[in-house]
Amino acid sequence: MNSHLLFALAPAAAIIAALAFASRLAAGVFDGTRTRASAVWAVALILLAGLETVDLACMFDPERVRAWRAAGLVIEGALGPTWVLFTAFFAREYEGERLPRMQRLLVLLSGLLLPWSAFLAFRGAYYAPDFASERLLFLLPGTFHFCIAFVLCCMAALFNIEGTMAGATHFRRWKIKFVLLGGVCVLVALILYYSQGVLYRSLDMRLAWLRSLAVLAGVGMMWFSDARRGPEVRISFSRRMAFKSVALVTAGLYLVVLGFAGEGARVFGDELGRAVLLGVCFAAGIGLLMLFLSDTVRRRVRLFLQLHFYGEKYDYRIQWVQFTDRLISARSQTELHQAALSACCETFGIVGAALFLLDHGSRTYVPVSLVETDPQEGGFDEGSHLAAALRTRRSVVRTADVNDPSPWLKAARFAIPIFRDDGLDGFVLLGPAINESEEYDEEDFELMDTMARHISSALLNMRLTEQLARSREMEIMGRVSAFVLHDLKNHVYTLSLMAENARKFIGNPDFQRDLVDSLGSTVGKMKILISQLKGLPDRQTLKRAPVGLLTLARESTRLLHQERLDFGGEDAVAMVDAEEMGKVILNLCLNALEASPDGRPVTVTTGDGPEPFVRVSDQGGGIDPEFIRTALFEPFKSTKAKGMGIGLYQCKQIVSAHGGRIEVRSTVGEGAEFTVWLPGAEA
Repeated sequence: MNSHLLFALAPAAAIIAALAFASRLAAGVFDGTRTRASAVWAVALILLAGLETVDLACMFDPERVRAWRAAGLVIEGALGPTWVLFTAFFAREYEGERLPRMQRLLVLLSGLLLPWSAFLAFRGAYYAPDFASERLLFLLPGTFHFCIAFVLCCMAALFNIEGTMAGATHFRRWKIKFVLLGGVCVLVALILYYSQGVLYRSLDMRLAWLRSLAVLAGVGMMWFSDARRGPEVRISFSRRMAFKSVALVTAGLYLVVLGFAGEGARVFGDELGRAVLLGVCFAAGIGLLMLFLSDTVRRRVRLFLQLHFYGEKYDYRIQWVQFTDRLISARSQTELHQAALSACCETFGIVGAALFLLDHGSRTYVPVSLVETDPQEGGFDEGSHLAAALRTRRSVVRTADVNDPSPWLKAARFAIPIFRDDGLDGFVLLGPAINESEEYDEEDFELMDTMARHISSALLNMRLTEQLARSREMEIMGRVSAFVLHDLKNHVYTLSLMAENARKFIGNPDFQRDLVDSLGSTVGKMKILISQLKGLPDRQTLKRAPVGLLTLARESTRLLHQERLDFGGEDAVAMVDAEEMGKVILNLCLNALEASPDGRPVTVTTGDGPEPFVRVSDQGGGIDPEFIRTALFEPFKSTKAKGMGIGLYQCKQIVSAHGGRIEVRSTVGEGAEFTVWLPGAEA
């Protein structure tokens, strides 16, 4: 093939493919069906297309090669951090939806490439004395170091891809494998292409078509995966996974090989043939990656090592630790079902599985969870051939040995019974093996039975845990309902008494004044009850502003008996939400008034030393020190016979949301003192 035609066709195809796929991703981002990872992904592909375009322009417009390469250099400066960011986001679900510190540092460092490249492009980055005939660009010192940094950036992205692959369970890995492999293809091509800059301090742009072919192949794999296996899946990503890497080892080996190649080039000159060397390295690298990412190959390699070096098919200690870790990490029935099936698939090298549990209403075994298995109609009756065979054998059954017409068994290979007490509680159907030639024997069946017994225990524990949680919720609801009904009944009784008296004395002016006061008092108590049942504020929902605490204390307690409240101190200003902090002061004053017998006064003091504070003191019976230490601020804990026990709990939550604290001092028989410390107006 004519070399000029090849130089043009490969980049053109890569440009078209990259832009077309980027458009597909961008459309998904704009209509809200794709995540931020797809947005970064689209940008990375657009930058790749841009790089291919300017390098193509260099080949056909050599007179202005410096201008074209200056633009290419800036694109490379943006390309590196974009790939790092894409690989950090793609298919990953971080705790708190924030990138971990390590990833943020990688993105920050790689982001320095862009201003660096802009500076080099402005200053001049290449020396090309005879580019029209040789197609060689000699790197100036700054560009040489930039080239090293760019290669390291691509390696960091490879490191992320490996972490994502390692963190995915096998069926999720199956969905994203070709996207990641496409990314590897592109990144390896970039590393190899720019390694010649590290090796020879020059770039032979006659090799750009090889990079273009790799980009075309990478984009093709990504497009295939996205179209056939759906958009990305989310993988919970832990720090441990991030450091479980062979990419670093591979990168190290690559740099060693690069060093040997450099020595070879120094001894033999360019006779090694850059194109052949880079092409062979690229093909070998991609071939090895495809082999190691193949579940079938990995399964065969693992079995070979186990059987020939250890004499047993499984490393039972590792298998058991991994299996129990999966079950323990489940937080709900659904997660437990998925964890059990995933563990079975990975342990025995199975493509898919289904879990059936007995529905006690219909007396039918119904599917409750599927992994890479197509759903079918119906389930299995208690009297079905499969259920009968499992009850009879009480062990693993080959589905081929059961004469059951169920469509579920067409793709299934084994059925593992799950017993509870003496009854068949359910079973796991295992699909075809990843390695179709793999034979399963008693060693496999014994491990399947053991895992099934552990799954049965985990299912029982999860059911009991959920039943206990529901019982506690119902108990709390019952207590809240009882308290609310009790208080509402008192208020309704008061209102009905007023209505009854109003029929007789509504014309009496004194009665009218008393009626208005009583109505106001009752409405105030009902508002307090409602405020206690409303949701608690957090730091983000507070509407904080400078507020005078003495003024706030007077306003928030105006519905209480003012003759029993003794206000004092300076009107210290604090940065608080007036409505929420008013509830705190009102609650504290209500408690103090109820605790103070014989109409004794309650003292409300405000001040500013060293922080703004509100102090409410009473002369009641005091609080037991043990109760203060263990239960004072706990919900539904109260020393009052009719108390709901949520007032002080609510106070503490509100004060904590403000960044403040509550201090309590009390002596039994002498009263109690609550001091609320708050941030000042300058906070």
